[in-house]
Amino acid sequence: MGKKFKHSDIFPSNPILMCICGSSGCGKTYLTFNMLTTPNLLDFESLYIYTTTPEQSYYQFLKALEYISKEEVQDIFHYYEINEDLQENAEIKDILDGFIKEKNPSLKPTDVKVFLTKNVNDLDLSKIDNHRKNLIFFDDCVAQKSQTVQQEFFTKRRNHNCHCIYQSQSFYGMDAIFIRKNANCFLLFELNDKDLSQIIQSINHGMDRDTFKKDCKAQWRNPDDHGYVLVNTRKPAGERVMINIR
Repeated sequence: MGKKFKHSDIFPSNPILMCICGSSGCGKTYLTFNMLTTPNLLDFESLYIYTTTPEQSYYQFLKALEYISKEEVQDIFHYYEINEDLQENAEIKDILDGFIKEKNPSLKPTDVKVFLTKNVNDLDLSKIDNHRKNLIFFDDCVAQKSQTVQQEFFTKRRNHNCHCIYQSQSFYGMDAIFIRKNANCFLLFELNDKDLSQIIQSINHGMDRDTFKKDCKAQWRNPDDHGYVLVNTRKPAGERVMINIR
């Protein structure tokens, strides 16, 4: 039996099967990066990331978790984010190498391993070490015709000690049988009415449907101020929907 995860209690604990939904540019990946680098929020020892854009700065900075702490990764990322000269004139690898050598001169590895791939077939469930706490992140792959790998992780991950996050631009477009049905946590950015109707009907949000719709729309009006809704379907009925989380 694998180690037990200790996620923040705003999330399901064993397992967390999360879907993050929102249109392009809404801040999904930025929020995911912050969740992965905020101490005591998401618990993992091995982080597997599938993305078609591994060159994105978020993913390059996440690789640094192999040598520096979550707080330090956040610090250097936020410094990079506000420093336009640095973004224009320096390679991310050089920035990270310098920062890591300063914070960890002996280059002693942390307990975290980060695997980054743009080939979803590199994620082989049978080769995942079930003695480690494994978190698998699928980035915007809803347009892929085959979702076999993603479906397998959402349905057969139990014996491999895997928790999963699936990020999508559309709720309606996600696989309904294997992914949406098995998910127990949803982070919802602004979505169109078709998506919202599907969400209201298919998520066990534990609220009056009109109230839930009204709460979502009210939250989405303020995208700069936590413009998303968290639904943890494992919570008691009146506590499943959370807003203004950090």
